[in-house]
Amino acid sequence: ASLNVSSWHLWAGSQTLTKGTCTVTGALIDTYVDQNSAATGFGTSAVLTLTPSGDSPKERWVFVKFDLTSCNIPVTGGADSATMSLYLSKAPTTNFNYDATRVTSTWADTLTWNQAQALTYAASPTTSVAGGTTSGVRISFPVTVDVDSFIKGGPNFGWRISDTGSGQNANKDR
Repeated sequence: ASLNVSSWHLWAGSQTLTKGTCTVTGALIDTYVDQNSAATGFGTSAVLTLTPSGDSPKERWVFVKFDLTSCNIPVTGGADSATMSLYLSKAPTTNFNYDATRVTSTWADTLTWNQAQALTYAASPTTSVAGGTTSGVRISFPVTVDVDSFIKGGPNFGWRISDTGSGQNANKDR
């Protein structure tokens, strides 16, 4: 997983604006949760597995959080663009969509399905992205609004990625 952030608002004084970019490769924490193994955490898994949100009781969600401190963007700066990318290792045979929804409460890589039900989330997804049927590609999510909020001091609890189509795997980049 990677996160690209770009800002035209990096302040180096009261009048000087410079453009900056930052790429964060590898999530700070990531995991998936599985409805069939509701009390099990999968934070050590090399593959983050998703299945359709309507495919109960087989549903799985992915959680990712990035550490933006290495970007050194001041709170007065913010983000002009931010894109989160996940690698799609095995695509389904039918089209699907991913929802990236901002998580608004804390979680750890030991997160279980049962615990994920008690987390809080933004009222609607930040973005929905069509995934397609091609394996071995990156799926990119525009997450500028969320990253801008994180940079400006808002709480950063990452995102829940849920698949609204056929089941699929998204590999971690470590």
